[in-house]
Amino acid sequence: MANFPLISHIIGQPPPDIIKITKKLLIVDDHPMVLNGLRQVLSLHSELALAGEAATGAEALKLTRELNPDLVVMDIHLPDMNGIETTRQILAAQPAAKIIIYSGDPSRANVDEAIRAGARGYLFKRGIIAELFKAIDVVMTGELYLSPEVSLGIVEDYHKRMTSEAAPAKQVLSVLETKLLRLVAAGQRNKEIAVQLAISIKSVEAYRSRLIKKLGCASSADLIRYAIREGIAAP
Repeated sequence: MANFPLISHIIGQPPPDIIKITKKLLIVDDHPMVLNGLRQVLSLHSELALAGEAATGAEALKLTRELNPDLVVMDIHLPDMNGIETTRQILAAQPAAKIIIYSGDPSRANVDEAIRAGARGYLFKRGIIAELFKAIDVVMTGELYLSPEVSLGIVEDYHKRMTSEAAPAKQVLSVLETKLLRLVAAGQRNKEIAVQLAISIKSVEAYRSRLIKKLGCASSADLIRYAIREGIAAP
């Protein structure tokens, strides 16, 4: 932990190089090598002081309550609970904490869940040190930070949904509606349809009118074209 002052070491009047340190940091990762790497990297940030380290979600929650860190940098994969659930529980106990989650999986589902849980940042593990520092600076101002890989995935997903030419979802027809539509397409009149469906003529008229609205048709001719297009019309 050389070159990374611990909060517990700041007693009395701190030396000049520590006066600038204002933010308490908690690091959460169950891999010792990763944890050590983060410790060394984050020691370079002049406004952070390491308050503690945790290897599990439970430890992170306990230390958060004891140390009240300003910032938590946490892996999404932990042995007892994932980083997203840990985030949710930490913020329930300490709402002011800022949490950055990092992961090797930039999937939209994970990102959405992390943000809903209250995380203020989501980083892709393959990012560079400068990006981690940028994320910290952005998050500590109260803003949201997503790594470029994550942001790109969201933009691409949005673009696909906006430019999709997929046909709108088909309306689900009841058995009676399907039978009525088939008879209409066969050229049957309301009286004939009423006999075959064993309902009144007024009921046929009502069902026919509702079916036209339901399918977005303008007339009975449109109903027939719909039935043919969807393979409902009898051969």
